Amino acid sequence: MSTLFARVFRQAWATFEHTGAGDTKFASNLNALRRLVDQLTLADIGLEPSLVATETFQQPTKAPCTYVGVFENDRFAMSVFVLRENYTMPLHDHPQMHGLLRVVSGAVQICSYSEIARRDTVEPRAEGGTLRRHVLVVAEPEKIISSAAGDCAVLTPTERNFHEITAIGGPAAFFDILSPPYNTASQPQYYFYRKVPVPRHLAEMEPLGFGGPDKPSAQEDERPRYVLETIPNPEHYYCDTVHYATPEFMYQQAEGGGGGGGGV
Repeated sequence: MSTLFARVFRQAWATFEHTGAGDTKFASNLNALRRLVDQLTLADIGLEPSLVATETFQQPTKAPCTYVGVFENDRFAMSVFVLRENYTMPLHDHPQMHGLLRVVSGAVQICSYSEIARRDTVEPRAEGGTLRRHVLVVAEPEKIISSAAGDCAVLTPTERNFHEITAIGGPAAFFDILSPPYNTASQPQYYFYRKVPVPRHLAEMEPLGFGGPDKPSAQEDERPRYVLETIPNPEHYYCDTVHYATPEFMYQQAEGGGGGGGGV
């Protein structure tokens, strides 16, 4: 465990515990956090290289993804995901979240989308209803990020908060910080999606039920547009979990800072 990771944790605490998105200090705190996260390595977090070894994923019962829960309270969460080579974490959303993603081993390709508008309907079922969501999005430029220093991806409540992630050139591990975390009272459930092309004439008109003020039209924005449609959790997406030994500085910050949290 490194002093750098302790600084990352304390800066995340300062960013998400003591300032909100509307606070004048939030942007500078988030930028300071990003500069620190940009430098992180697998060793800084205290994880073994064997976690990302090709041989690990050759075991017949190994899941295509490994999840390491590092820290979580009601304001932010830290975790590490390890993906098998060429495996794609399915397209999913990060509703109303700020997030930082740092590759700490290998390289990934990220395909991200930003929301323009959405339409929700509830399909009746025998026991309650099932939400069916369609989201009109623009595709952001594909990005390949690696464990090279200074290569961090950022998502916001309105930009790049739908994405899918593929490990390329071998297994890859990435560390992320999300605020607010999933499964809190203030945070909606996440969903998986499939991408549906939008004919250009519909994109220009905005499909029925969509729309929204202050959103660029297709004539003004040349990025490709798609509709994302909710789907059930993909059967191919499942994770093994690895226990994380919570470092002492996390306990000290939680106790001294008046917040909760702990390792998984």
